[in-house]
Amino acid sequence: MKKKIVSSCSCLIFLISIFFASSSFASPHRIFFLFSYHQGLFWHKNAERGVKKALRGIPCVFRSYYMDTKRHPGASWLLSVSKNAIRQIYDFHPDILVGFDDNACHYVLTHFLGTKLSMVFLGMNREPEEYGFVKNNRKRPGGNVTGVLERHYFVQSVQLFSGILKKPSLRIGIVSDSSETSHTMVTSFMKIAKKKRIPITFFKFAYSFPEWQEIIRDAQNKVDLLIICNAEGLKGKGNINLSSDEIISWMVVHNNIPEVSFFNRYIKMGLAGGIVLTGYYQGLYAGKKVAKILRGRPPGQIPIDTPPEGTLAFNVNRLRELGLKIPLGVLQSAVLYGKQD
Repeated sequence: MKKKIVSSCSCLIFLISIFFASSSFASPHRIFFLFSYHQGLFWHKNAERGVKKALRGIPCVFRSYYMDTKRHPGASWLLSVSKNAIRQIYDFHPDILVGFDDNACHYVLTHFLGTKLSMVFLGMNREPEEYGFVKNNRKRPGGNVTGVLERHYFVQSVQLFSGILKKPSLRIGIVSDSSETSHTMVTSFMKIAKKKRIPITFFKFAYSFPEWQEIIRDAQNKVDLLIICNAEGLKGKGNINLSSDEIISWMVVHNNIPEVSFFNRYIKMGLAGGIVLTGYYQGLYAGKKVAKILRGRPPGQIPIDTPPEGTLAFNVNRLRELGLKIPLGVLQSAVLYGKQD
């Protein structure tokens, strides 16, 4: 009997030791999410969902910080919010810092270059070399940071609508809010347009909603296709921030030109269509890089690159309103929004 009791105790001690050893091994990783813009922004929400999907099954605890720089683009705000973000990162002691969009990369991730902190970025429009993120080359960046570049399907979307509109000399306009990300995006598009000989005849940044309205009205007789980059953080009467829902809703009523968007949310709200790179896909792709780091691979050995493909999307209500006919084969391969009867 005593032998059985001793044996049982030994087994119990052994099982307890395994439990504590495994619990120690599975202690959650600390992940800090640094968002360039405000909480609730559709891009951030979907990108965060994608990162967390890629990390499913890996024990993690998260802390988030929103820099809110789209609604507060001033230099003093940028300086203050960046310092506060850096303080919170030091306080949290993360295993990995994940930076969403350019301002997080530019003003905070650069502060931690060359440290022991592993970093992953996503949604970045500028070239990674501009921020010092590449020591060797993009396939093996060599430092403590890797990530996912945001590169929209500009040429492919223009080609798509050129075929739909069947106009030999398509006049193209570009309209966007005035955020730093938007300026970077439009600059990139203009360089590509010059190289590919795409005729951009009209492009303007809006610094307020009344200015956006004026630009859209002005474009009606000047272009055949409008590329809408971003419609975030614009202020209306009383200097109140308006949501993109309000801006796009107004535009669908007052604009008669087919619109290209690179965001499925804008197309869902009423813009005509485009080839989109979703925030979720960006996040999922970046999250896979985070998972590799957590499994022991140094960030400097993980390529900085872009997701391999986009998604074709249309709003069928808007297509009907504009009198656009899309080949059945194209529609069958697209994500469709709006009433489809």
